[in-house]
Amino acid sequence: MPPMLDGNLEPLRTPTARQEDGTAADRVRIGLWGAPRSGKTTYLAALPIAAMQFQRHGEGNWLIGGMTAEANAFLNDSVTKMAIEKSFPINTSALEGMSWSFQGQEPTTGMMRKRLRDASFVLEIQDAPGESFKPNNPLHAKVLDQLAGAQGLLYLFDPLGDASEASQSLTFFFATLNELNNRIRNAGGHYRGRLPHHVSVCIAKFDHPDIFRPAVEAGWVTQDTVGSQLPRVPEHLAEGYFQWLCNDFRGSTARLVRDGLAAYFHPERVRYYATSAIGFRLNPQHVFDYRNYANVDIVDGVPRIGTSPEPINVLEPLTELERRIRTSPDARKRWRR
Repeated sequence: MPPMLDGNLEPLRTPTARQEDGTAADRVRIGLWGAPRSGKTTYLAALPIAAMQFQRHGEGNWLIGGMTAEANAFLNDSVTKMAIEKSFPINTSALEGMSWSFQGQEPTTGMMRKRLRDASFVLEIQDAPGESFKPNNPLHAKVLDQLAGAQGLLYLFDPLGDASEASQSLTFFFATLNELNNRIRNAGGHYRGRLPHHVSVCIAKFDHPDIFRPAVEAGWVTQDTVGSQLPRVPEHLAEGYFQWLCNDFRGSTARLVRDGLAAYFHPERVRYYATSAIGFRLNPQHVFDYRNYANVDIVDGVPRIGTSPEPINVLEPLTELERRIRTSPDARKRWRR
């Protein structure tokens, strides 16, 4: 509480926000969403590596910095753990909020497509344990608060898992989707009858042989002809790749996840990405070799990263999500929470 005034003290002004936190205009709130073991923490840990490698794989450049000491520590620890120690980050056990600054140059759209434009934003994101997306979890209400207040959502879809885990993933998915819809509806925040969020669906673990090999055989994968010659699912095929996984690979529960996304969000606000946080194993010449591409080794019963991570479609779902939010026709409008 401010001190009692005795007539001799200068009036106390309202405290101003710390400059390190950025301004409200450049802040973007993104919700991270996914079932247990879908790879949310590993995805976040791969972001600084993907940013450093971005200029090798495309036009533009990105720099990521923490807005707080805790956020910087996460970035530093992530690079050390994944790139040097070749180990995976520990799964999140508590709700952790972080603010990161993104500064870069990105290709423009339209007539000036060959030119780069400066881009800058502050990302607010929370890494929540997957169990918190279940209704009876103590953190569930806080997670819903964060998702309801977000402008965009990153949803990590895990194509792996047995039937039991797949059913449980649907439970985590629908419980969160249903309650999120109730909150937005009760606050009068629906946009044209659906949830207002822009969504990036990250189809995780693209590098895993149980995912990658069937995708190659089904014709969804192309391969770069330069550099490390990395395989990818082209942007224009990504939604079809997701549909194929749901229809032919995972079964009925995955189809319900697909149908839930289509029913609750506007299709033009949803994009799909085949994502890998660690990428593929590369040969000594740093080139992809289909004879030996799995990038996870089991050492003393513990999974380890085989060669230096080469994240695929980790940064793009986030930066393109921010761009869609910023350029949306209703970008200046705020829905009530």
